[in-house]
Amino acid sequence: MTVRVGVIGLGIGQVHLQHYHALPSVRIVAVADVNEALAEATAARYNARPYADGIRMIEEAELDAVSICTPPRTHRTLTEAAAARGLHVLCEKPMAPTLEDGRKMIAACREAGVILAIGFKKRYAPAYEWLKSKEATFGVPLVITVKYQHGPVNKQWFWDEADGGGPLVEAAGHALDLLRYFCGEVSSLYAQTTNFFSTAHSQTVPAEVVAVLRFANGSVAALSAGCVSEWTDNHSERWSLAYDDALAEVEGPLDQPILLRWQLRGDSAEEVHHFLRTEAGGFSGEITDFVRCVEEGKEPRANGLDGLRALQLSLALKESGRTGKVVEIAPDAI
Repeated sequence: MTVRVGVIGLGIGQVHLQHYHALPSVRIVAVADVNEALAEATAARYNARPYADGIRMIEEAELDAVSICTPPRTHRTLTEAAAARGLHVLCEKPMAPTLEDGRKMIAACREAGVILAIGFKKRYAPAYEWLKSKEATFGVPLVITVKYQHGPVNKQWFWDEADGGGPLVEAAGHALDLLRYFCGEVSSLYAQTTNFFSTAHSQTVPAEVVAVLRFANGSVAALSAGCVSEWTDNHSERWSLAYDDALAEVEGPLDQPILLRWQLRGDSAEEVHHFLRTEAGGFSGEITDFVRCVEEGKEPRANGLDGLRALQLSLALKESGRTGKVVEIAPDAI
């Protein structure tokens, strides 16, 4: 089976294209971007057809699946259009600016019988995949501390509350999703937010957060995330996980966790894994999994509900920071 794909939005969409191109069962049919010159140049590189409008691409191109890599305010419209055409969807995170938009996206894909995958690539990063594979041995982490930081972002859509929603939605969503992946549902959280390192775009949008999350299973996590550094080369992440019988740490450049070390409690022997920076981010696994799901009709590792849960938590961080109160999370409320 050849899976015919199109990519809308040629920022991060370029990375999607690189990994689609590496899969022998995929044919890149079309690309779309409002920058027509960029669309034409990219299309020429992959022997595809260029479009200046994503909806037109969905309606005209002969496709099986589409990657939606545009700013979040467009995700619902594009996803609904793709579902109406019977196309499977891989949508970049955050899945939408609002929970209502996210619900409509899930409903559209469910009714059309197509896959809705959300681009939480960290679930496919080798370091975190390895830790997840040890769940039967380690159990669920009881205490997690996370530093997930990057520098200023000077894109207007990123800071728009009706679009990217700022760092606590657009960026911290990755960390929130991975915490759910390890520990299950969050029951409550408390956050303090600041604008210490904000840009001119973020006068009213929180840029940094320090938060404590409690999970339904009793686990707790401390999270520091957002634009928490002005150093352009200090975009980094570090995870410390404490289990009943083991300890683990993962660290590296932001979204490129290249070092994993772990040991059993009471054992002085430490095991260390190093990962290539080019493989550490998880994009290859994400794209490969999506294509496999399209081919085999399987559910993706990160689906629409996962996207909605991460958005719910991101918005709760903002609410807690604004009110100074603990926010109780009701999973059924979404």
